[in-house]
Amino acid sequence: RGFAARKSQSTAPETTNLMLSRLQTVVRRTQRLPMAATVRYFSADGDKVGNTAGGQAVKRATNNFLDMSVTEIHHRANLALAVATPIAFALSPSIINYPVDLALGVLIPVHSHICLNLVAADYVPPGTSRSLAKIGIWIVTFVTAFGIMKVNLCGPGVTESIKCLWRKPKKE
Repeated sequence: RGFAARKSQSTAPETTNLMLSRLQTVVRRTQRLPMAATVRYFSADGDKVGNTAGGQAVKRATNNFLDMSVTEIHHRANLALAVATPIAFALSPSIINYPVDLALGVLIPVHSHICLNLVAADYVPPGTSRSLAKIGIWIVTFVTAFGIMKVNLCGPGVTESIKCLWRKPKKE
């Protein structure tokens, strides 16, 4: 009985260590994979949705986006902002500027969310404070996106709102 008790006590930590090392291996592998590959890696039952015609269409439409890393999304958002911002100011005020304002309403929160997460990863110590910072970043991103979309859909648009800061007030 003594040997069996010692053996069961010694295998429990070994089993735990083996499970943790396997989990760490999976985490390391998925950190190198793009988002879609990670989803496919953890898919247990195969590809049920992809077997339908609608699933195939959605898969083709979203594969390129899902296979991008966060860095690629950030770089493409930077490029889109660099192109869309001067176009928005050149087209404003006109109805042609409306889709550009809507695009800016998505690009600005995406860009700021990714950048703020990078700042939090670099400057906020790991642990509870980093988790609170990331929750705060999500809240700020949501409020920013909601506010810009409200200005775009119910007001003059983000471009006209910014341009009015440099206009002289009308004299009555």
